[in-house]
Amino acid sequence: MCGIVGYIGKRRARDYIIQGLKILEYRGYDSAGLAVFDGCGKINCIKRAGYVSQLESATIGTEGNCGIGHTRWATHGAPSDVNSHPHTCGKFTLVHNGIIENFVSIKSQLANKGKRFLTQTDSEAIAVFLDDVYDGDVIKALSAALKKLKGSFALAILCKDFPDKIFVVKKQSPLVVGIGDAECFVASDCMAFSQYTDKAVYLKDNEIGEVSSQGIKLFDGNGNRKAVKIEKTATEYFAPADCKSFMYKEIYEIPKAVQYTAEEFFANDEKKLGVVDIFSKNDKVVMIGCGTAYNACLVGKNIFETVLRVPVEVELASEFRYKNPIIDDKTVVVAVSQSGETADTIAGVRLAKSKGADVVVITNVAHSSITRYADMVLHTKAGAEVAVAATKSYLTQILLFLCVATVLSDDLKSVAAIKKEIESLPQLTQKTLALDEQVHKLAKEFCKKQSVFFIGRGLDYALALEGTLKLKEVSYIHSEGFASGELKHGTLALIDKNALVIAVVTQRHVAEKTCNALHEVQARGGKVVIITPFEKAKNDVECDAFLQLPSSSGLIAPMSAIIPLQLFAYYMSIERGINPDKPRNLAKSVTVE
Repeated sequence: MCGIVGYIGKRRARDYIIQGLKILEYRGYDSAGLAVFDGCGKINCIKRAGYVSQLESATIGTEGNCGIGHTRWATHGAPSDVNSHPHTCGKFTLVHNGIIENFVSIKSQLANKGKRFLTQTDSEAIAVFLDDVYDGDVIKALSAALKKLKGSFALAILCKDFPDKIFVVKKQSPLVVGIGDAECFVASDCMAFSQYTDKAVYLKDNEIGEVSSQGIKLFDGNGNRKAVKIEKTATEYFAPADCKSFMYKEIYEIPKAVQYTAEEFFANDEKKLGVVDIFSKNDKVVMIGCGTAYNACLVGKNIFETVLRVPVEVELASEFRYKNPIIDDKTVVVAVSQSGETADTIAGVRLAKSKGADVVVITNVAHSSITRYADMVLHTKAGAEVAVAATKSYLTQILLFLCVATVLSDDLKSVAAIKKEIESLPQLTQKTLALDEQVHKLAKEFCKKQSVFFIGRGLDYALALEGTLKLKEVSYIHSEGFASGELKHGTLALIDKNALVIAVVTQRHVAEKTCNALHEVQARGGKVVIITPFEKAKNDVECDAFLQLPSSSGLIAPMSAIIPLQLFAYYMSIERGINPDKPRNLAKSVTVE
């Protein structure tokens, strides 16, 4: 879950590396470092615990045209200067994204040879191993590393014997090389270099690359040359400091995101025919995801079962990959991942493919790793999402489930009604953003709460789960989401005058049932906030706060109701003095298990 960048060419490497690390800081921000050849064969290595901005200050004046950089999310060893990347041993200096599962045994073997270790990281073991096996042939040493190392890893490496090259290795962690004019860029995500080039080489698993200013030479895991395929990228570029908060900015981009996603889907006749083909030849549907993507799958299940009347199973990808799922060549697995790099979801997809299942991927990154395994890719057109907490991507994931349902349904009247609702969605979400000030006032009132509960039924229960995830992610408040009917089966014991219960009520046929649960909360002295398009609910329950959503129908209503929950989480973090874009212990792209 770290960010890697590298540069070789005519520019000052330090400047690109710092800029690239700022763009990739969503991947980890507990420490950062860089290493640059100074033009005289020496490698200057500087690293700092903390944000990239601290590294930026420490590296002013660093010269050289070839270098690598890293922004870290710690897996082994506490965040510190010494545990920060790059790591150096002998002639090798490297940065690493991933986890080396057998690093303890490797360290033990190398220690028995008299090798010394300075850090607590698994990554240092790679540098020491390379130094141990190196005989002047870097590709040979990297081939040996691929055979020795277990786990997932992407590496960018400098070797003192080759001051005009960056060596790269990939296994189950993302790595891409941008091809420019007499310059090349290395990154975990092509967003880091999209300002400079739209040409890229996406490394495959077990590939080794030798990068120079003139391009890249590719080798397989045995050191044999491979053909190089240059692809065109379509990644949106953004300035790292173009807004006060990315989370807030991205919430306000929801209307455009849903508009672009729906327009792109319905304009693509080939994609729609592909959807019909892949779902019609299968008789079982399984949806997998992690975190927000899993919550989107819960909504997708409800949409499919409501519109299509077909049963759907939903699994956490981290659980799905380690069970023996009952799937076969008549199953379609829908995998959802905002980044397309979620390790557990990719592993789940590989498992599904090994059992003969078809795979449909919903992702926001068109060239991400997960797309390499997909029989079909459905692209959410949300644009770059940088804040750790997913907002606009969640809405577009749900929207694609709804779009797919319209293509698969035989009920022409129902399809026409849903399409009309989809057309109204940009305007509906824009109207919902008008609740901003009211939500901010609620956050000011409740920001000192230590425990918050979200409840709902049906689609609203899925929203409650996403609302609670958003709040705990960015405000560090203990929060739980429950089906409102389950409140009295244990959770009611936690309700007292200190509790805050937020109820989402968008499903008319169960609205009264949720209101009944709120009466139970009030009877125990709990505070109640209702979010609903139904004005009648205000009279049915004596609540402490009432957020009136714009009028909308059943399947679309939850897509507007999530917006005030996202804004509430954002403002709670602000009121508690927390940076909502960079919550502690979390990273945007979860590329490790």
